[in-house]
Amino acid sequence: MIAASSDMAGVNELISPPDSFTQSIVNLMFLHLLEEQADFDRHPPTFAPQLAASWEWSEDHTELTLLLRPDVVWSDGVPVTAADVEWSWRAQIDPEVAWGLADVKENIAAVEAVNERTVRVTYHRRSVSQLNNLNEGVILPQHIWSQLPFSDWHQNGEWFVDNLVTNGPFQLESWQRQQQVALRRSDTFFDRQLPYLDRVVFRVVPQKTNQVGQLLAGDVDFVDHIPPADGERVGASKGIQLLTYWPRQFDFVCWNTARPLFAEDEVRQALTMAIDRQELVEALWFGHARISASPIISSVWAHNHQIQPWPYDPTASRRILEDRGWSDTDGDGVLDRGGAPFSFELITNTNSTVRVDAAVLIQEQLRRVGLDARVRRLEFNTLVAKSLEHDFDAILGGWTIPTTLDLAFAFHSDSIDNGYNFGVFSNSEVDRLIDSSRDQTDPAEKGETLRQIQELLHQQQPYTLLWEPQRLTGMAVQLQGAEPNALDPFFRLEHWWLLPTN
Repeated sequence: MIAASSDMAGVNELISPPDSFTQSIVNLMFLHLLEEQADFDRHPPTFAPQLAASWEWSEDHTELTLLLRPDVVWSDGVPVTAADVEWSWRAQIDPEVAWGLADVKENIAAVEAVNERTVRVTYHRRSVSQLNNLNEGVILPQHIWSQLPFSDWHQNGEWFVDNLVTNGPFQLESWQRQQQVALRRSDTFFDRQLPYLDRVVFRVVPQKTNQVGQLLAGDVDFVDHIPPADGERVGASKGIQLLTYWPRQFDFVCWNTARPLFAEDEVRQALTMAIDRQELVEALWFGHARISASPIISSVWAHNHQIQPWPYDPTASRRILEDRGWSDTDGDGVLDRGGAPFSFELITNTNSTVRVDAAVLIQEQLRRVGLDARVRRLEFNTLVAKSLEHDFDAILGGWTIPTTLDLAFAFHSDSIDNGYNFGVFSNSEVDRLIDSSRDQTDPAEKGETLRQIQELLHQQQPYTLLWEPQRLTGMAVQLQGAEPNALDPFFRLEHWWLLPTN
């Protein structure tokens, strides 16, 4: 039994909201072409076989030929073929499907089923991320899901549940909305020895305090993202093991640069200097976080270690704001300009206690320099919807960065309407460098380009970067084989097993 903070959003990742839990469940039911390895802290990530048994590059590295395993079938017994791979790519790039990560496929010119087991992938150009870009997204069942036109996908999310066939180690046994997702061992998985577990249940427990309570009581076996305040207590509990790792996450305040309050770089710098991030880390994380300085986090190979976090300096912050025409003309404690107060709404998601508490602390810190931030807590899906519509002033949220380190999803101009550039940030030089980094094949060259991007974002502050959290995972001592890591807390769950109980 695994505790989950929210329910699964759907079984079709191409039309589901971008949340990590849904992606983790999808990854257990469907195969990728390759299995990405958790080694991107040292260099660009490497890959092992999964659906593809082997692959070979052309001499100019723009054509990739993959040979699929011969023993993989869908859960209805139909063989998985190269046609499924080609069709999945077509779904991923189709504008009517409008997958949020479709931009990662831009360098792929064609995916062709040469025969039942052979796939030929043609790229526009070489890059260091060619395998990452191909491997993003699972392989979907053409023989079933192609029955529904792409134009109808978004209006028929339940149809995919009713017509679900899978090719991964687990199948969906049942889904009780807002209660639990139950997976069972797939009898058709190509490795007959796996999974070791016959059944895995993800119980929806929205509050972390309740998750921890159920873990300590033995009602659940695994809780990822233990609140840092509970880390010592969980680690000292008999029958519980506590693991730690650094995820690919950073938390932030995203400023909506389309709003006049946040349109100026200097003002956003002042906002950052008005927020005491060290106080947030100490008060909320109990030593299990570090101040963030870049969206390419410090545990990743291409992090720019020359960048230092903006200092907490409320005096300098107030001075910058005054230079931009903001002053407290009516003595009410709130800066104003042209008769309008510096007042805005700061939204965050209700199911994150740390973010809610951080928003309240930030509200008080901003008040000290004369800024009025009104905290509003929203259900996660509502928060996502408002973010995608750019219908907000400021968001306190978090991102899990892709291992390609392609920052286009949040910072490229093209992602304002077709991605997750919630804050409508646009800078032509950032766009150029992001585009350039996608094409670079030499890790050293790519690293230098990424360092330049980080410097520009540091100066322009479209986000105020808050912290990089350390992830605490609590699990029963009977649970063996679990290796939660920055790729997935449920990484290789098919290899998990339970010791017999006395």
